[in-house]
Amino acid sequence: MSEIRTKEDWLEIVPGLSIGAPAEIVEIEFTGSMLSEISTGFWKNGYLDIPAILDEEEVAPVREAMYALKAAGIPPVYIYLFDQPWWLFMRLGVLLRHFLGENYSTLPNLWAWHLSREGDKGWPPHRDCDAKTVFGTGENALLMSLSLWLPLTDTDEENGCMYVFPRSREELGADSCELDRPDLFDAKALPAKAGSILGWPQDIYHCGGRYGPAAANPRLSLSLEFQNEAFDPLAEPLIDARNLPPFDMRCTLIDDQFAKYRHIDPVPHGEK
Repeated sequence: MSEIRTKEDWLEIVPGLSIGAPAEIVEIEFTGSMLSEISTGFWKNGYLDIPAILDEEEVAPVREAMYALKAAGIPPVYIYLFDQPWWLFMRLGVLLRHFLGENYSTLPNLWAWHLSREGDKGWPPHRDCDAKTVFGTGENALLMSLSLWLPLTDTDEENGCMYVFPRSREELGADSCELDRPDLFDAKALPAKAGSILGWPQDIYHCGGRYGPAAANPRLSLSLEFQNEAFDPLAEPLIDARNLPPFDMRCTLIDDQFAKYRHIDPVPHGEK
């Protein structure tokens, strides 16, 4: 789909966003005490759950753009043709450096969801990486890669919030990649307000919920993955996390996702 539209065509569909616009990204400040508290929860439970920290004024344009894509019959992942979704993640540089070190990159793995009809659902239980991604334990633990998930609308168990299968600190330092597929009864729901940050090591099992009849609003969300550059690339090409990829590369990245995730999201190209 991206190959038949120019940059100008996309901007006509979503006039509120930009493609290739200059910007000075101001990273969100995380104090030492905030990072310490976040780290404690992360290493204890195996996931991040940071209450709404992105401002509504920066989340809202991306959300409205995804509604525009939906109205045009365009899959939500095409939101990554525009600058603003990338900017949301770039605002989290302090957090990413805390977990992945100064030298980290964006992995070429991205997706977006728009659940709005009864029966719509997120992805089934899976891991973003089948290899071990946490090395060591406690204060000496080293994280190879991290997935972040950003809700653009409020999410709960009625509209398909995220679920994770928590692991203890000890399990995080063990050969976690060899753990058996988890029992669905162990899944923990993570309802989150728009602008919150959820995240996990890439060998943590997680899944999306189902959009039910009692849902109060659609569930719109974004995901992007990052890795510590001290390790060999988990996927290529690695993307400079501090600079947006050019338009042509964004087109290629998005087109690549459909084949990459066909096994887990089999909706035909262009129908979701």
